[in-house]
Amino acid sequence: MEIEIVQDKKQSLYVYRDDELLFYSKVKFNWTNRIITIYNDNNILLLEVKYKMSFFNSYYNILFQNELFTKNISEITDTRIIFGFGKRLYIKQDYFISLDGNFSYYFKETKISQVKQKTWVSKPKMLLNINDENLEFLHPVILHILAIRAGYNSD
Repeated sequence: MEIEIVQDKKQSLYVYRDDELLFYSKVKFNWTNRIITIYNDNNILLLEVKYKMSFFNSYYNILFQNELFTKNISEITDTRIIFGFGKRLYIKQDYFISLDGNFSYYFKETKISQVKQKTWVSKPKMLLNINDENLEFLHPVILHILAIRAGYNSD
């Protein structure tokens, strides 16, 4: 299954499957942080995350999650999401030196999806490919991408 994630001029992200909107994120900027809100296609707030960056590290603080839709997300970092009583997905760059920023998601040692980025186009976008046998991880992967990539300037 292929999912398209498009960035607009305000650095918000929109997730589409077969040209149908599935999720979207909005971002509000402050001096050293940003607030990311993630909604489904019915405009229901699913997740609100505060990203804070300092000189030495960065972290994500979950401010709100709609537990009817999000399956108990307990941690988000730049490289992983922990949800559903200890399930952990993490990111690995596809190549040791990666100029294009492509990466894959892993559960334990199994690759479950791949993200290819097209940043040098008028509307930056990502293509998420996930196999049918890994569809149980689709929503956590999408929520993680929306949380860590909303407000990310690709220029």
